[in-house]
Amino acid sequence: MKKFFYKSKGFIGPIGDDLPSLIPIVVSLVLFFTIFALTLNTFNSKNLYIEKQMNLTSVAREIKGDSLILSIEDFQKKCDAISLKKFPYNFMVGVYFSESDLKKSIDDFVLVSKEADPTIVEGTKFIPATTIAGDSRTYSCKYSRVGAIAFNPKKSGSYMLRYYPVAVQYPIGSVDDKQYIILPAVMAMVVWE
Repeated sequence: MKKFFYKSKGFIGPIGDDLPSLIPIVVSLVLFFTIFALTLNTFNSKNLYIEKQMNLTSVAREIKGDSLILSIEDFQKKCDAISLKKFPYNFMVGVYFSESDLKKSIDDFVLVSKEADPTIVEGTKFIPATTIAGDSRTYSCKYSRVGAIAFNPKKSGSYMLRYYPVAVQYPIGSVDDKQYIILPAVMAMVVWE
């Protein structure tokens, strides 16, 4: 009886011999690209957040100017000028007396977002234009993109609410004897997508 012995020492083939060294390389490449994709997604989300913050700050700076609002006409002129620009986000602005309860400002913005003209909405705590001439306008401004949904904190996804200190020149006295006082106020601004 003849014994058959193989002279080869476990040679499987050109890929078979390198397979144990290819598995760690493939696993490390998959791991590298997975971590790279996750890092890129985190970077992009933080970048979008920073961009939204920059837009919010830019709009607030343009509306409040040097932090002194001289009149409702001055405020509306700034609001109309900013509304002509194209922004990627919707925003609303309202000015409150400094002693107002700002915890309810979201409710005011929900009320204003449903109306076409935000300056004549009743029921908000925004500063009224004047008590002398019976003007029913308020210090509020709204910008909505085309096809934007009304602001609803429960459905609008993420929104940002910021407060800025301002001063409002407010008329007192009669129509014939107009005098002005400077009142401390707070400009509230909400931005949503």
